[in-house]
Amino acid sequence: MNNLVTHTIEPFCPPDARILILGTIPSPKSREFGFYYGHPQNRFWRVLSDILNQPRPETNEEKKDFLKRNNIALW
Repeated sequence: MNNLVTHTIEPFCPPDARILILGTIPSPKSREFGFYYGHPQNRFWRVLSDILNQPRPETNEEKKDFLKRNNIALW
């Protein structure tokens, strides 16, 4: 039985990115939502928004805007 998982989410790299956060292959829930760290129980967005003292993004568009504002790339 082959359990090959395809990485279906493209790297997100704003033109002015100064920070690159590398992770492992996105979870099934993240792949379902179409963006990184999409599982509701994942703490990534909560922790990052707390560190940067900014409101937590909820939607994929809010997450992308958050990353752009903070010059962060994800892959």
